[in-house]
Amino acid sequence: MAIENDLNSAQDLENIFLGLRQRVVITKFSQTVQEYVKSANPDIILMGLTFKDKKELEFVLELRRDVITHNIPILAMIPKEDTNFIANQKALGFTDYMIKPLAKQPLLDRIHSHIEEYKFSESSKTRDNMSFIVVDRGHGRVLFQCRANLKRYVFPEFKKIFTPNFLKSILTEWICFDVRVVPELGKEEVEVFERVLKLFVGHEKVVFIAGRHMGAFIEHASDDEKMLVFMAPNEFDEYIKLEEQKVEEQRKKEKKEKYAKESGKESPPPPPTNLGEVKIEIPLGGAALPTLPEDPNTSNVSSETPTKTDSSENPPQS
Repeated sequence: MAIENDLNSAQDLENIFLGLRQRVVITKFSQTVQEYVKSANPDIILMGLTFKDKKELEFVLELRRDVITHNIPILAMIPKEDTNFIANQKALGFTDYMIKPLAKQPLLDRIHSHIEEYKFSESSKTRDNMSFIVVDRGHGRVLFQCRANLKRYVFPEFKKIFTPNFLKSILTEWICFDVRVVPELGKEEVEVFERVLKLFVGHEKVVFIAGRHMGAFIEHASDDEKMLVFMAPNEFDEYIKLEEQKVEEQRKKEKKEKYAKESGKESPPPPPTNLGEVKIEIPLGGAALPTLPEDPNTSNVSSETPTKTDSSENPPQS
């Protein structure tokens, strides 16, 4: 993997790696590149430096502090010879350096040498390591970091770890397998993980942080409903936040409804309307009310207003 902001240098790298069998990713330095490095877990990192941005050096030191990337060889590509940097390159986290412009064959030879040394070192650590699974538990999560060949080292240890008492103790916690540093992961390994999922009967989802093995899960996994696969840890963190937010909102809603019910604040249903109690007022000079249909059992009443006679007038004489 190469990280280079200079366009001309990036183009030179593309020309150097053109036609090689190895997969090479060339990207720019950014805030998200660190998570990408953890996810991709490359065999080597080529880091272009400008000596103008201290974040470049902070980025390398951060990689050295991370359990996934702390041993990956990092080769600095510097714009000019700098005695101060050369004297302190190891303390700054770099494995080696080269001065630009880069020559193709010397660069490829240097890359090959560092990758071979890195793989041999990791293989020796795997043989000497007594535990090939690191269990990290806290904050409602149980993280299983798989650090070696799955079939040979990791899967046999599952029988020692997943005892009935242990499975019962983690019943309410998120289960996550981090397989980013596993050297190989294919169809057989995915099928074994799917059998492992059956141990977690009380869990709706089991999480996998796959990194560069994402494609294997997508291609071979058959239980998509229970197997939740992410590229990097930050994606899993964001998912957890959203799920916790949903749970909290549902809890507040249920609490509010319970309080309203217990305090009698629920709105009672409106009583049925009694037409005998309805009062209708006819406003003077207002709009005419609609005519109601007459009751057939009631005698007809003239709608005309009788003429009022003047009591002071004498009736006509016969």
